[in-house]
Amino acid sequence: MSASREKKSRQEETAQGPTSREQKKQQEAAEARRSAILYRVVGAVCVVLVAFLLIWNTGLIQRSATAVTMNGVKYTVADVQYYYNTLANQYGLGSSSTSMKDFLLPSALDYLKSDAALAAKAEAEGYTMSEEARAYLDSQIEYLDGLDSQKDFIRNYYGSYMTYEKLVSLLERQTLASDYRSSYLSSLEYSAADLQGYYNENKDTMDAYTLSQFVLQARADSTDGMTEEEKTAALDAAKAEMKAVAEEIQRKLEAGEDPAALSEEYADQLYSCQVSDSQVGSSVNSAYTEWAYDSARKAGDVTLAEYDSGTAYNYYVVLFEGRQRDETPTDNVRHILIQPEGASEATDEQKAAAKSQAEELLAQWKAGEATEDSFAALAQENSADSGSASNGGLISNITPDSSYVESFRDWAVDPARQVGDTGLVESDYGWHIMYYAGAGDPVWKQTAQSALANQDYSAWLEAAEEGYDAVNGMGLKFLQG
Repeated sequence: MSASREKKSRQEETAQGPTSREQKKQQEAAEARRSAILYRVVGAVCVVLVAFLLIWNTGLIQRSATAVTMNGVKYTVADVQYYYNTLANQYGLGSSSTSMKDFLLPSALDYLKSDAALAAKAEAEGYTMSEEARAYLDSQIEYLDGLDSQKDFIRNYYGSYMTYEKLVSLLERQTLASDYRSSYLSSLEYSAADLQGYYNENKDTMDAYTLSQFVLQARADSTDGMTEEEKTAALDAAKAEMKAVAEEIQRKLEAGEDPAALSEEYADQLYSCQVSDSQVGSSVNSAYTEWAYDSARKAGDVTLAEYDSGTAYNYYVVLFEGRQRDETPTDNVRHILIQPEGASEATDEQKAAAKSQAEELLAQWKAGEATEDSFAALAQENSADSGSASNGGLISNITPDSSYVESFRDWAVDPARQVGDTGLVESDYGWHIMYYAGAGDPVWKQTAQSALANQDYSAWLEAAEEGYDAVNGMGLKFLQG
């Protein structure tokens, strides 16, 4: 190639750029650099992912996530889980289901709301926990500290996101709130005039009524294959028949015949019957409350009331026998609840162990001072009933109609009971060591006192909870149920 031709070639290369070989090398180098960067990015992502999974498996992320926010304070899933599991254990609900969560979660959040608001209010006011409450809290912590498998116990009862430190803080807050609540309720006092005034305004629902009630029910026996007209005709025929019987019983009662004898005479036709039954005014059947409440009502009056339930037609023949203020005495007891391990799912062996523990505690009390005060101290240290333990196991103003478990209530209201009596009672919750503390106020006075206190407490609590409506957070989805 001539010198001029070579020069021309170099000029063309300079003008056109690198040769195809050089271009290929540059492309390969660029791809290598991109691959190296990609590998480094993928490697970094894998490291982060592995680290995330390791942390996730510890429960740290779920435990720290905000489940709800109340009044600007964030509460974790462990906060909610504590109340949720406490309720689940009380109801004996051990299985997981959406319906169970729908049932328990609102109540769990309500309890969290109440405790959080009251604990904050107590701290803001400089309230000091009572000695009884502190002793109860210390006993709960001591119990936790004495467990051989503490970690397993906490997770089994309160979920895998609960830690010892968190549980202790929750117990402290709950005990403070409960003690503060009890202190407020104890401070509520009402004069005789207050109680009488409430009674005067609500005597219709508070008084005790003695009534004999005969119920006859009309329904078509079989409506299969009937037209609507035939069903109506069948029901009308049944109504006519039952009303005739009801009117017959009404006439006999008005003539002064014995209701007990009539209940036997018409036993085959009656749907139900109560003779000389005593009931509080708020429980009187709504089909004839207006008649029963009438101040002109006198013993011996009789009425026939009707009620259509939609599927049947009822006739009520009612004999009014009397009405008076309910002077029935109430009863006060102290108790120590010993729950078996496993709670509602306890084995026979675990239940027997709980009974043995209850027997030992009762023997321990009897061997000591054997006073009400010493029993109260024993309850504070040992009772599993968080609602009464801090108050020495005291349950006041129990009546035969109270909603306590039957075995517990029946022991408390036994007419033969004397102050200082003790005993053991079994219920679905475990074994109760009972102490009879004496008679309380009559039912009417206790009802008035309780109603006035509830009104004042509700207003007080509502003010304390203002701003504490729960705002759900992402952590709530980690709730275990």
